[in-house]
Amino acid sequence: MILETINTLMALPGVIPNPTPVQPPGMEPVSILVNWVAWAAIVIGVIGFLASAGYLAIASFQGREIQGVKGLAVSIIACVLVAAAGTIIQVFI
Repeated sequence: MILETINTLMALPGVIPNPTPVQPPGMEPVSILVNWVAWAAIVIGVIGFLASAGYLAIASFQGREIQGVKGLAVSIIACVLVAAAGTIIQVFI
């Protein structure tokens, strides 16, 4: 009885359909806007990384290196999250 139930449950994922997502009509402007926002976020992240690297170079002479390292870490994490946002959303949808 238990083995039959387990076998039935194991075969279930092969039966459930997996539809491909289709963009609704008229949503192309929204997709373009999302792409532009993602592009702008990556550019801002790169600018933040460069600014933090410059601050780190200057702050190392004053003994405040930790602030520059924090800025570098935050900008790297932000760029990774923006770049991986699509994949992260697909995991939850």
